[in-house]
Amino acid sequence: MSTIRPLPSPETGTATVHRSTLILALIALAGLTYVAGLNVLPLTDPDEVFYAQTAREMLQHHSVLTPLMFGHPQFEKPPLTYWCLMASFSAFGVTPWAARLIPALFGMLGVAATYFFGRRVLPERTAAIAALIQASCLVCLGQSIALLTDMVFTSLIVISMWGFYLWFAERRQRFLYLFATAAALAVLTKGPVGIIAELLAIVAFLLVTKRREALRSFLLHPWWLVFGVLAGPWYLYATLTYGRAFTWEFLVHDNWDRILRAEHTNFDNQYFYPAVLIVGLFPWTPLLAFLGAGWKKHRELATFLGMWFLAVYVIFAIAHSKLASYILPLFPAIAVLLALSLESLDGMRRRTAAAAALFMLFGAGMIAAPWLARGPLAAELRPLLLAVAAFGVVQLACGALLLMRRLAPVIALNAAGFLAVVLLGFLSVPAAATDGFTDAGMARIVAEQRLAGETIVTSKLYARGVNFYTGNPIAVMDTRAHPFWSPHPVPVLWQDDQIRAFFDDKPKVLCVIRPGDVRRLDTLWAPPIADHLLRCPSAARVLT
Repeated sequence: MSTIRPLPSPETGTATVHRSTLILALIALAGLTYVAGLNVLPLTDPDEVFYAQTAREMLQHHSVLTPLMFGHPQFEKPPLTYWCLMASFSAFGVTPWAARLIPALFGMLGVAATYFFGRRVLPERTAAIAALIQASCLVCLGQSIALLTDMVFTSLIVISMWGFYLWFAERRQRFLYLFATAAALAVLTKGPVGIIAELLAIVAFLLVTKRREALRSFLLHPWWLVFGVLAGPWYLYATLTYGRAFTWEFLVHDNWDRILRAEHTNFDNQYFYPAVLIVGLFPWTPLLAFLGAGWKKHRELATFLGMWFLAVYVIFAIAHSKLASYILPLFPAIAVLLALSLESLDGMRRRTAAAAALFMLFGAGMIAAPWLARGPLAAELRPLLLAVAAFGVVQLACGALLLMRRLAPVIALNAAGFLAVVLLGFLSVPAAATDGFTDAGMARIVAEQRLAGETIVTSKLYARGVNFYTGNPIAVMDTRAHPFWSPHPVPVLWQDDQIRAFFDDKPKVLCVIRPGDVRRLDTLWAPPIADHLLRCPSAARVLT
């Protein structure tokens, strides 16, 4: 079976070329926004410093195949992201910019894949709109400037899934090998869920569309060999070298146990992922009113994207451990589905009115933001809040333009306005955010107090960051003997007698702990530990 690339519609020509050029310019602006956000803050607790520290230790110990944390092997994630970080750190040094460059590059790669692969089966303008939605929606933008594995994983899923669909549409074998290569790299990024989600979506798509011959060709194709050769060796090495320490920690604890148990119990409910979808798609959320329109024209592609969406959603909705970033791979599918729905507004008066009403509702809320904001940071964030209010005016304008059936200006204004607010936000980050979200200032305190090499007591949340920024050994203060999801090779002070013995043995102890832990120390000594408080942003820095 082959698919002929769609011919331009009658409205195309100079005007549509100009519109596509404008959309591509906005995509480029989104890419610049990614770059602008790389150095806004030092690496944050607890995850960014975890990945950066692991890659740094791998470099220091020349441990290319074994991820390390606190000098010991750790297998929370496979090594692909660490390899990328090692390359970036070798080229640019261990800096926030070099660390976040990796998700930013993969974010841009995923957007490029949506555009360039999408235009093979869609009008160029539709592919460009899909890429713009993907590039500028809140969750994709945020994950492209956060040092996590999710954007790396998602972009590889995007490439792999498009590889399969182009093979299905054009029957060119190279696309199936592209599918296998990207799927293998996804498995080296987050584990077996990469290939499981893809196979579930693909098999469901081929069964629903009754393409049994294509299913047979897909399953019997030698792409499996390419996948195995690329993904298998590291897993074989880790299994043979570390045995149960690897298989239990990674395959059982970090995969199977996350299905059965919630690491973050507050998120383990049926409303969490729908809320993530609504918020994560902002500022394009109002356009969900059009979702489903125009899919008959692209029935097979829409079905494929729907199976892609459902496979990712179902897998992570079933699991009790939930995080917003887990369902990131379904947002590129939504972006294309939404772009398909926006090809024409003909006969969609009710949908248009609903979308316009949502734009206006969001706009009214944002206009009120500067007057509703309260708290100590409200004054520092005043310029940003005013920019949010200005974007609220843009949202009102988008609603009015939609009622006039002016879709192109809506897309341009919405994207440009949102990206402008984000850029201003990067320039308006208050100084207190560095202490509130990172432990970067701890190196200075250690130097001032002459505590280099001394053990620092931390709450669980700050353990990785304190070690990353100071290089000092740490001891974790908690109410449980095993406070981390995965074991960490650090001492844990969880009983009162342990805490007393640790402190009584030292003339001076630096602590980076939460207010609740300060109160616990207060109950163990008199005068209260709080009398020796150095400062207290989100964590207490205590010198005893």
